[in-house]
Amino acid sequence: MKDVESKGYKGLIVDVRANPGGLLTATRDVADEFLAKGIIISQVDSEGKQSSDSARAGGILTKIPIVVLQDAGSASGAEVLAAALRDNGRAKIVGTTSFGKGTVNRLFQLKDCGQSNCGAIYMSIARWLTPKGEQIEGVGISPDVEVKMTAEQYIDQGDIQLFKAIDILRGNP
Repeated sequence: MKDVESKGYKGLIVDVRANPGGLLTATRDVADEFLAKGIIISQVDSEGKQSSDSARAGGILTKIPIVVLQDAGSASGAEVLAAALRDNGRAKIVGTTSFGKGTVNRLFQLKDCGQSNCGAIYMSIARWLTPKGEQIEGVGISPDVEVKMTAEQYIDQGDIQLFKAIDILRGNP
């Protein structure tokens, strides 16, 4: 990846379609490679207290144009990455609205039930917000360029979402 910008590539397509996300720490690390500065993600707790994570300097792909492909299967960390790149002016999003999984969850061990293993409860403790302050949970990330694609279209016409991303990188919105 260090050579992508120096070798004259014209753009990069990041495909997070059908990506259910992953650990927020990994998502932050990936976003850091594309951002020289800016907020990656904010979260707000039940009391309204807000905190943000910002990009660290030193990313290796901070100048190359980017298009992110997403769909309804793009969730959680995939949505955080797409929104971070879009809201910081680093990418256009092509596809359909993402899933809308934007909560911070924590596992709490249950205690004092008279047994050695009382179980646990997985609880949402905060919500994620895009760098521009938009809620992700239940809403999703809207694409800049909506391109719906059915399985039939994919078979008959190819990956029209990918073709649109290529057109955008070529300067043909």
